[in-house]
Amino acid sequence: MIKIQPSSTYPPERGCYLRGNDNSPVAVVVLLNAPYGTLPPKVQSIPHEIENLVKVAIETGAALSGTLQTENIGIEKIVCNIVANPNIRYLIVCGEDVEGHNTGTAIKALVDNGIDERRTIIGSQAKTPYLFNIPLEAISRFRDQLTLIDLIGETDPEVITKAVWSCYQENPTPFKEYSLYDPGAYSDSAISCSLTLRVEHPEEVEDWEIDEVLKGIKEPETPSVKLKRAGDEPMKKGRGVLTITKRLLKVTEELSQIARLCIEEIEGLEVASVEELKKEEAVLPEKAEPAVKPITVAKEVPETEEELYFANQLRGYNGVLAALQAIDGDMCHNGCSLPAAVLKAQKRLNRLKEDFGNSSLSGETKQRLEGKANGFIEMLESLPQDTSQPCQKTVGNCTIGAGCFASGALKMLDLITEPARP
Repeated sequence: MIKIQPSSTYPPERGCYLRGNDNSPVAVVVLLNAPYGTLPPKVQSIPHEIENLVKVAIETGAALSGTLQTENIGIEKIVCNIVANPNIRYLIVCGEDVEGHNTGTAIKALVDNGIDERRTIIGSQAKTPYLFNIPLEAISRFRDQLTLIDLIGETDPEVITKAVWSCYQENPTPFKEYSLYDPGAYSDSAISCSLTLRVEHPEEVEDWEIDEVLKGIKEPETPSVKLKRAGDEPMKKGRGVLTITKRLLKVTEELSQIARLCIEEIEGLEVASVEELKKEEAVLPEKAEPAVKPITVAKEVPETEEELYFANQLRGYNGVLAALQAIDGDMCHNGCSLPAAVLKAQKRLNRLKEDFGNSSLSGETKQRLEGKANGFIEMLESLPQDTSQPCQKTVGNCTIGAGCFASGALKMLDLITEPARP
């Protein structure tokens, strides 16, 4: 069988992987579904069982074997490394899928379905399966060059060993539902490319922003050459999960105390004797104001459906800001998910302001709505915006599970469904 030389830059992307036999027809991806220090290549700790799977694959004869967490940049790095070695014809994906990312099913969907015109993996259940930083040629080659062996959920080293061994046999060898053997190198030469990093934080891109992002992405005239050395860049951490449980409980307790005081005060007034009430009236001036003035809420009645849409959108930010401010008082102040949510909220508000300007509302109404939006933006600017810190879930401090209070706070805006956007 024919083997060919990988590209001179192989493997072009750094990460948490081991390099084995360059002539081997198989690479192994072990899904990293576990809390750990920071994202590759500065990993502080990986569970022993995951590390063992990586080593077993290399010792059995894999060309590359490493871990994968994110469904965007992580997959892009794998694509670059695979297409740089045409000898790799199989990709084994094993380990428990990554909570919150669905990375395993994302890479499987990439091989099965490819990407659409918006560079989004078709059929993926991941949150942000965007491949903005690699050439389309590399994605196409990746899909043509490989057969994916789906072992998602499998963590038995003996099964992984059998899978790798089967891939480099000369004759077809049965393995589960597959018939595996070494078909030799792919018929075309290696592609040498690296991440352009035009979009450094794809996990922050929202669906409505994709079209604008794509305007800044142009395919190079010669995608088969090295685009940019990104190997020394640490893989950015996926925007992980934040917890505001303690802070929200504290806020709830404080509100409960206030409510109890109000109830006790009201009940005390109700059971007070007539004599006591008369005494109180006697010492009060005739024109004395009540001790507690009722709060008058000024209701602004939108005149048009367009104005109602904008008013409702702004109302949602009252809850979002309250939640984000509460989160800031908890462990998430030093994490990355709170800043990510703050930045997304700012982007949405700025977009809303642009919509104000393009609307048919009166100048006075636009000015009033913009004033409210600016107030929210000013509040957001006082919150953390540094996304370089590790997520508190990945360092093991957040133990609530797969949920995320920070991203959940933003989802309150999705509850506003009427009226439709003009």
